Amino acid sequence: MNKLLRRLRAARSAYRLFFKIFLWFWLTIWGVVLFVVISNHFTGMHEVKQPNMYATVMPILAAQAVHAYEAGGQEEFARFSHEHVDDKERTLYLLDGFNQDVLHRPISDNGIRTARAVKSGQLLMLRESIAAYRFTSSSGRPYVLLLRMSNFNEVRSVLLSRGVPVLLSLLVIVTCLCLWLAYHIASPIHAIQSAARRVTGGDLSARASLEILKRHDELAELATDFNLMVQKIESLLRSHKSLLAAVSHEIRSPLTRLTLSIALLRKERHSTAEDLLVRMDKDISILDNLMGQLLTLSRFEAGISGTRREEVNLRQLVEEVGANGAFEAVNDDKSVEVKIKDEAILPAGDSYALRSACENVVRNAVRFTQPGTTVEFELSVEHGSFLNFAIISVNDHGPGVPETMLDAIFKPFVRVENDTMVANNNGLGLAIAAGAIHLHSGSIVASNRRGGGLEVVIRLPLQSVTEEGSALAR
Repeated sequence: MNKLLRRLRAARSAYRLFFKIFLWFWLTIWGVVLFVVISNHFTGMHEVKQPNMYATVMPILAAQAVHAYEAGGQEEFARFSHEHVDDKERTLYLLDGFNQDVLHRPISDNGIRTARAVKSGQLLMLRESIAAYRFTSSSGRPYVLLLRMSNFNEVRSVLLSRGVPVLLSLLVIVTCLCLWLAYHIASPIHAIQSAARRVTGGDLSARASLEILKRHDELAELATDFNLMVQKIESLLRSHKSLLAAVSHEIRSPLTRLTLSIALLRKERHSTAEDLLVRMDKDISILDNLMGQLLTLSRFEAGISGTRREEVNLRQLVEEVGANGAFEAVNDDKSVEVKIKDEAILPAGDSYALRSACENVVRNAVRFTQPGTTVEFELSVEHGSFLNFAIISVNDHGPGVPETMLDAIFKPFVRVENDTMVANNNGLGLAIAAGAIHLHSGSIVASNRRGGGLEVVIRLPLQSVTEEGSALAR
């Protein structure tokens, strides 16, 4: 019994959205139906046809009433009306060609309106339970027979004559449509929820089904975003596992050397101790630099800025980074040339992250460019219809990169296989640059130059054209 109750509670919890949607649509449609029924039958004028009881009785009743009036006058019609119709619930009126009651009784405005609207041989009913039938006698005189009934009799007549079959049919149709609509909306949500629970349980292969993706509506977009989210999580976890494996490999070498140095320091004489200490200090510096770069990379990948966002003058940043790169390159008989084609201001940027990105790209270019060559470091602005972009390009004259690795070089710990000049390169520089650029919704791509060497192009979105025009106007 307890198990059954738990299942019922779980089912109620799982499908509460389904029942909410179903009841909402069901009640709404029925409200509209009732409103239409009330409007048509009780607040408006409508024609009554066979097999309604009044459509059958009114022509006979009109013929008898007119015959009684023309044969015996007012007294005969009054006696006929009292014997056949008049009671507490119904009253019979006979109107002549001028819409005047033959017994000179007052008639309501709605009664007059109904009498004027009815056509020959037609039966009309109005909201005040008034039935009107137009009849022409054998003598050629027009008459209108009015029957005033209580509301209860009219409702009962409408329901019994034609309302019940219509309402029952409508009940079945509306219920089926509401069930289908509620299922159509709630079923994909439950499927996505089930997939989310599988992901929570550690199954990263869970995805929203193809049937949901084919709906071409908001739920399909939700399923697409869910699949992309799970795919991104799976990719990040895989990347983090690879990162941990690579970090452990990178740290193992200097740690091993430190261990050996300490062991030798204990055995060797004082004359060799200084060399060992220098080697240990160098390995410690390598570890410290590696940890710093890893922290920077992790922060950028998480979308966290190191400093407060502020206006960044890209011209000034490029000039400073270029000057530092030129100072470092001169010792290797290399140079860095800075070209500023346009002024560029980033309205809200992380100057530290952008500087780190440019420095890593320039240092990478200086490292690989051939001795006696120059690294071109250029800033320009690309004008678009709605958005302008700052273009920062770095060109070197090195060996280039295999085409299959042009995208991979921006991943952590990726080195070019034929690279023989990266003894001090741990493969984090370009990854840090990519993380910093993506932090600013920009892009960074690499391509091989025709004359040899590598070109790295950074695109950073600036303020929109409209905003720029407003700023210039001010």
